[in-house]
Amino acid sequence: MGAPHPEAVVPRAHSGRDAIAGGEPAIMIVGDSITQGRDGDHTWRYRLWRHFRSHGVTASFVGPWRGTWVPPENGPSGPEPHALAARCGIRSPAPVHTGRYRDGAGFEGDRHYASWGRLLHEAKDNIGDAVAAHGADHLMVALGFNDLAWGVRGPGQALRDLATFVRRAREANPDVQLLVANIVQRTPLREHPNLGRDTALYNRLLPARLAELSTARSRAVPVDIAAVYDPYDDAYDGVHPNDSGELKIARAFAGAYMSAFGVRPRLPARPGVTPGQLDWAAMAVRSEASRSGAEIIGQ
Repeated sequence: MGAPHPEAVVPRAHSGRDAIAGGEPAIMIVGDSITQGRDGDHTWRYRLWRHFRSHGVTASFVGPWRGTWVPPENGPSGPEPHALAARCGIRSPAPVHTGRYRDGAGFEGDRHYASWGRLLHEAKDNIGDAVAAHGADHLMVALGFNDLAWGVRGPGQALRDLATFVRRAREANPDVQLLVANIVQRTPLREHPNLGRDTALYNRLLPARLAELSTARSRAVPVDIAAVYDPYDDAYDGVHPNDSGELKIARAFAGAYMSAFGVRPRLPARPGVTPGQLDWAAMAVRSEASRSGAEIIGQ
């Protein structure tokens, strides 16, 4: 059912407990277009990696893909082909992950498992193989928008798919730790009049569902990106993040990760920044400088 086409890799040993105990965690970021990003975006994945690195938070980012999405010259360019494939029970289009990042710059932490148009309904069927192949012991998951937006699944069905996703990830690694985001609201669409209602219902039910799924060995931690994300101010098209949206999503995941697993920055922060916190104000200044073309010092 709509399985993406991960690259062949050599599996490596992993242990979520070892990572929490002090080893370097292997984080796989799993998502859709909001996470993969479009050709020329920074992406919130870059923001997270950049700030972890700047503050001595050790982690490796793993996954089969590296780049952003490149719009096709001809044919549908949105998530519709994936939704249609899911409804018809056929294979989804092969993912595109050859796009560049802002200013053509790559980064060491660019490995991921996010694809434009990705469905939670689809990802549940291949997450186990991906966890096993790439040695992931932490998953940062931001999925579900396309399932609701394109009528593939309702809120209750999406939550059942999430439970299957978690179960199959644990079959590959019983110690895997999960950080699961809720779904951002988008600006209204006439063709999807119930999307806001369905998104709100899913987000309301998600924390309790994650609490039920969480175990002492493998936690399922909620990440509230919807509360901080304004689709009018933080998106360039009503849903996909602009610079401020990228920063807010990265901050939400970083905060949940550090709080849940007791992670603290190892490098000294700027004056005025509380020890143990990430310096998001400095990051926002760097982002603004990057947009204006100014030289960025100390990044």
